[in-house]
Amino acid sequence: MTTQIRWRDWSAEAFDEAQRDDKPILLSIGAVWCHWCHVMDRTSYADEHVAATIERSYVPVRVDTDQRPDVNARYNLGGWPTTALLTPEGEVLSGATYVPPKELRALLEEVSDAYHLHRATIAVELNERARRMRERHVPDGAALDASILTTTREAIVTTYDAEYGGFGDAPKFPQPAALDFLLLLLERAPDAEIEAILSKTLVAMARGGMYDHIEGGFFRYSTTRDWTLPHFEKMADDHAGLLPLYARAWQRLGIPSLRETVVATVRYLRLVLRDPATGFFAGSQDADEVYYAFPLDERRERQAPFVDRTVYTNFNAALVSAFLRSAHVLEDETLAAEGLATLDALEAQMRDERGLYFHFRRPGGTPELPNLLADQVAVLRAFLDAHELGGQRRFRVRAAELAERICEIFTDADGTLVDHVNADDFGRMSWRDHPLDDNALAADSLLRLAAMTGDSAPAERALKILEAFSRSYAAARSFAAPYASAVARALYGGTSVAIVGERGADALRDVALRLPDPFVTVATFAADDPTLQVRGLRPPRDGALAYVCRGRVCAAPVGDAAAMRSAFDARPGEET
Repeated sequence: MTTQIRWRDWSAEAFDEAQRDDKPILLSIGAVWCHWCHVMDRTSYADEHVAATIERSYVPVRVDTDQRPDVNARYNLGGWPTTALLTPEGEVLSGATYVPPKELRALLEEVSDAYHLHRATIAVELNERARRMRERHVPDGAALDASILTTTREAIVTTYDAEYGGFGDAPKFPQPAALDFLLLLLERAPDAEIEAILSKTLVAMARGGMYDHIEGGFFRYSTTRDWTLPHFEKMADDHAGLLPLYARAWQRLGIPSLRETVVATVRYLRLVLRDPATGFFAGSQDADEVYYAFPLDERRERQAPFVDRTVYTNFNAALVSAFLRSAHVLEDETLAAEGLATLDALEAQMRDERGLYFHFRRPGGTPELPNLLADQVAVLRAFLDAHELGGQRRFRVRAAELAERICEIFTDADGTLVDHVNADDFGRMSWRDHPLDDNALAADSLLRLAAMTGDSAPAERALKILEAFSRSYAAARSFAAPYASAVARALYGGTSVAIVGERGADALRDVALRLPDPFVTVATFAADDPTLQVRGLRPPRDGALAYVCRGRVCAAPVGDAAAMRSAFDARPGEET
């Protein structure tokens, strides 16, 4: 009779079982879209000897990385699948990524024997390792300065591949956050080197094999240095970063093919990942190299790769922001409406009674896993984008409320934000993890909110977050790009445009959004909005007026594009 692996969910019950039966835990971290995870299931875990050893000597636990990013952050060993062998308390004994059947048989037996024969020695070593890793996660910062931008720029540029574009060698990932930071620098000041890097890289990715030239959409990464052979998954998360990047780059660089890529990518997202009935985006589409090798006519005759219709709040909120930014660039009101519909669906279906958002919902299921920082930050950014680009008061109000909840619930003793506040206290889940990227994105949003509302409290919280990482950020090298972008806003932001009134507000807002400063924040207020009194702004008698402000100091109101540009040019100088 064939032995079947009885996978347990990630739970306190699984850890209790391991401790009661004195067995190590086999933790398998994978994903629906992960090709080598499927291969390992068909080979290694289907092996009779492997399955029998696991059943006899281990408690097997399976985790989906998209559903439990907090677990993945603490246990990933370098990719997917991650195969981690743990003590019953949750410390890592050994592990790897993909392990073929023969090697897995040997690994399982070796670790099980070592665990039972050398327990005392192993316990001492693991306790020391756990202590070092806990200390590694403690931020230790100082004041912010422009050297952070220079250091991050250098970390990105030194890995640039001048022959093929992109960064590093094979496998080559698109790194939208790093490219976004470079684009931000270029939007602030001319830089021929950065312009060349952006132009070559963006065109190479869109023209090469990493882009699906038949159905549209980006594949996850290129297995080759020259972008010719992709790994064929298509991810909602990747598109949320790449779509707005290409839209902004087209505005700045003026390369026609970049706009074409935006249009084709939007088409793919609308037709494949977005469900018009619910307004939600799917998490991913599976890899299928055979399918993608066929031309269009033959593809139509075949079953398309599986689409995972699980709803992930952070991916959906990020795609809302991507749709809204792209709608502005393409002047596509329908695209903007679709983005707002998704945002409203998140609000209606994924929000809990405390004003926080659940992480995911399986098809036909109910929302699961509250209290992850990444979801709250992504929704906050989407609210800010929705208000800035569309002017509706409700999104600014929601942003302010959510920002307050984030700061209240996720703030640690040092002022930074922890990645989750769930009750899990088994394994490494009790570790206080302060993810650099989520903290940076939260700080950036708090700075935007402060500029929109004139309330300095969010900016003060943002500065405390950013200062805490000002020593440790450099270890992340190019992956510190979101942090450097937020620091740039803290150093050089502060200019805002407050539009007051309704008639003519859309035209003024469009002008404000095109001012030559990537950090300008745009807020729109009805004539009876109570925030006007707080900011010292007076409502118009007729039509709409725009105030160009720096901090809480605003110039005289203007009513047309030319006057707004003059007021912008005359604003007080930036701090350096």
